[in-house]
Amino acid sequence: MRLRYLIKELYYRRRRTLTAVLGLSVGIALLIIINALSMAYHEAARMPLKEIGADITVQRAGDVPEELAGPVFACSAITIRKQEIEKIRKIKGIEGFGQALLIWVFDPDRFTIVLGIDTENPIGPGILRNNVTEGRFLEKEGEEALVDLSYARQFGIKVGDSITINRKMYPVVGLVDASRAAKIAVANVYLPLKVAEKIATSAKQVQKVSPFDKGDANLLFIRADQRDTRHVVAALKSVLGKGVNVATPDSFLKLLGDLFALSDKFSLATSLIAILVAILIVFKTMAGNVSERAKEIGTLKAVGWTNRNVVFQLTGESVLQCLAGGILGLLIALLATFILGFMQVNIPIPWEMSPTPHFLPGGGDPVFKTLRLPVKVPWTLGSFGIILSMLIGGSTGGILSRRISRIKPSEVLRYE
Repeated sequence: MRLRYLIKELYYRRRRTLTAVLGLSVGIALLIIINALSMAYHEAARMPLKEIGADITVQRAGDVPEELAGPVFACSAITIRKQEIEKIRKIKGIEGFGQALLIWVFDPDRFTIVLGIDTENPIGPGILRNNVTEGRFLEKEGEEALVDLSYARQFGIKVGDSITINRKMYPVVGLVDASRAAKIAVANVYLPLKVAEKIATSAKQVQKVSPFDKGDANLLFIRADQRDTRHVVAALKSVLGKGVNVATPDSFLKLLGDLFALSDKFSLATSLIAILVAILIVFKTMAGNVSERAKEIGTLKAVGWTNRNVVFQLTGESVLQCLAGGILGLLIALLATFILGFMQVNIPIPWEMSPTPHFLPGGGDPVFKTLRLPVKVPWTLGSFGIILSMLIGGSTGGILSRRISRIKPSEVLRYE
C-alpha cells in the first residue's frame, strides 16, 4: 500500500471522501450517544439507593393502623422479625447490611415521623452523619435526637433544646439537612436504633397491628454484588413471603416511565439501525469510487499491480476514511454528552419508601429525587466506536474486492 498515493486520492476525491466521513460519523455518534444515555439513566436510577450506601431496600406491607394515636407503623413498613433478618444476612451475594425503624408518632399537639437508625453503619440512614449542619451526630447509646433542618425551622427547634416524642423528652444534639440526601426513609426526627425499639415495643397500636420485639426492624438496606442482584431479590421474597416490597435500581427505572424511553432493547435496536445506515453510506460511496476509478484500476493492473495490491490500496483508503469518520463521530458524541450532562432528571420515589399520612398537607404529593443526568462516554464505548468504524472500512473494502477483480485492463483501456 502506497500511503502518499492513498492520501492524494482521498484529497482529489474530497467530496466523496467527505460524504463517507460525515455519513459514518453520524452513525458512530448516534451509537455512542444512545448507549451513553442508556447507561446514564441506569446510573441515575441507582442514585437514590447509592446515596444511602445500598443497592436494595426491603419493606413489608401490612394493615392500616386501627387508630392514629401515639406511635404506629405505616402500613407500608411493618415488622420484619429478627429471625427473618438473620436468614437474610446469610443470603449469598449480600456484601453489607443495615436496618432501621420507621415510626409515625401522633402526639396530642404534633405529628412526627421518627426514624431509628444504626448510627455506626454506613449502609442506610447512618450515612446522614455527612449532612449534619449544626451540632453533632447521634451516639450509639445516647437517648438523644437529631432533627431535620426544615422541621426544626418550622417549630423553632435549636441545638440544645429538647423535643417531646411519645411523652418523653429527648435533647436535640444536632440538625441535619436530609434534603441533600436521598428521599428514601427520611424523617423529622432521628433517634438511635435502640431508643426507637423501646418506643415501638411499648406502643399498644404497634403491637395490635404488627407485633414488634427487640432486634426486629421494618426497613432493611442491603449492599449486594450487582451480578447477584436477581438471586438476592428472589431469596428475599422467599424468606419474607407475601407483602414484601423489594426496591432495586430496576424498580426506579420502571417508575421513570416515558422518561426512560431508552431501554436496553431500544438502545440496541437504534444502535443497529444507526450503524446499518452508516455502513450503507460507506458502501455506496466506496462502490461509486470503484466505478469511477475503473480506468485507473485497469491502468494499475496493466503496469503490474495485482488484484491483491489494488484491493489492499482501496481498502486502505476506506479504512482511513472510516477512521476519520469514527474520530469525528466520537468528538460529536463527546460534545453532545457534555451538553446533555446539564439536563436534570426527576427520579420518582414511591410513597411506600418515604411514607407520610395522606391526610397531612403534602402527604400524598409525589416525591422526586432531582439530579443532573450523569451522562458520560466511557473509554470502552469510545474505543468500541473507533474500532467499529475501522472494521466497517475494512469490511467494505473486502466486500468490493470481487468487483475490483472483475475489472480487466483490456476492457477499460480498449478505447484509449
